[in-house]
Amino acid sequence: MKAELEEIMFQVTIDTLEKLAFMFAYMGEDEKAWAKDSMVTGTVSFTGPFTGTLVMTISVEVLQELTANMLGLDDAEDVTENLRSDALKETMNVICGNVLPAVTGDEYIFDIGVPEVFPADQEITKGSGIPVGLDLSAKVILEFDEGQCVLSLFSDGKIPKDAVSPEVG
Repeated sequence: MKAELEEIMFQVTIDTLEKLAFMFAYMGEDEKAWAKDSMVTGTVSFTGPFTGTLVMTISVEVLQELTANMLGLDDAEDVTENLRSDALKETMNVICGNVLPAVTGDEYIFDIGVPEVFPADQEITKGSGIPVGLDLSAKVILEFDEGQCVLSLFSDGKIPKDAVSPEVG
């Protein structure tokens, strides 16, 4: 089921970034070791037939472009830290809100929490950004010309085996 979840996350994320911010990415192979201050991490938790957290770690350069594109700014220099934070939160909301029904179908209902953005120097671990009791269910690495984005889906392992939507993947 992990491969199916990763394919769904990849397709939904690519589609979301193209429509939301006119950005194009391709599947990455390895998570690169970026300097902590060049990455931003956000999380959004959800409850429903299964409980989980979506974690998104993104290069500041990619987030800068994402924010400028979402806001229709000609100059990425006009993008402030607050605007980047808001753009990351909105992007995570949209991705999570589209991944969950793509995984389970429309008959399941989820409650999506308020996204959080963490300082670059804060490590996101179980108990600090990721609730205890959740395990990594899927991970997708996206490459851009100027950086990388890593999405990790943590869940309580209770994803119904028959819930993975057959239309996706």
